Amino acid sequence: MKTSKLSISFLDLKGVDFNPEKGYSLDSDDIIIYTIYLPNFSDIKSELVQFLNSIELKRVKRFYKEIDKDRFIIYRSILKLILAAYTKLNIKNIYLDYDFNKKPYLASHPWLHFNISHSEDFAAIAVSRKKVGLDIEYMSKDFNFTSLLPDVFNDNETEIIQNAIDKKNTFYTLWTRKEAFVKALGKGIDEDFKFIQCLDGEHNLDFSLIKNSQNWQVRSFDLADDYLAAIAFEGLPTTPVNIHLYNVSHTIFDLLEMVK
Repeated sequence: MKTSKLSISFLDLKGVDFNPEKGYSLDSDDIIIYTIYLPNFSDIKSELVQFLNSIELKRVKRFYKEIDKDRFIIYRSILKLILAAYTKLNIKNIYLDYDFNKKPYLASHPWLHFNISHSEDFAAIAVSRKKVGLDIEYMSKDFNFTSLLPDVFNDNETEIIQNAIDKKNTFYTLWTRKEAFVKALGKGIDEDFKFIQCLDGEHNLDFSLIKNSQNWQVRSFDLADDYLAAIAFEGLPTTPVNIHLYNVSHTIFDLLEMVK
């Protein structure tokens, strides 16, 4: 039976302000994560919306709440700016295609892998030459996750959550790991989600589960106060990887510098 390796652990990752002078290039071992604190961009929303095409503008109108419309405008426009910076395309020529699981990709630049995640006031975008999946979650104080446990986790994982000192943190840590991994695989959440490994350590994965023979890593990290995140990517633990976490500037001048 075909198996692949999955390595899971925590990563001490600190966000720093991005310096545009460093340029936009990716080595084979680079994973760049951009964080977007959405409230900071409200004042330039009217400028950012100009980067959206007609299909994206129709999607904006489908949101019921104004805050959801604003958030989509901000993180979608910044995603397009980032993709334009790495591909050297005009932002007006950035068109996202979607696979059968609705995972976005750039047909014009298949070497550029990216993934986006949004939760409450934060969005984050990962770019790499490796296949990547990213999940961020706000650890809501009011969310009762207990009823989800039997459908999402196996018995061992459920017991670990129930016996944890900080049950909420443990739940979100394990959830973001599963979510990031299935996003990297392009699977989405399906009936196999419960069987995706999410505990620290080295795991063997059956080909029948992930339909993939590559080796993978998942790393958890703290995004901000009350926000947890996980990044999943191709490779063994012995494979060199450089993961950087950058805070996106909220001035329109700096954003436009990305695509000059």
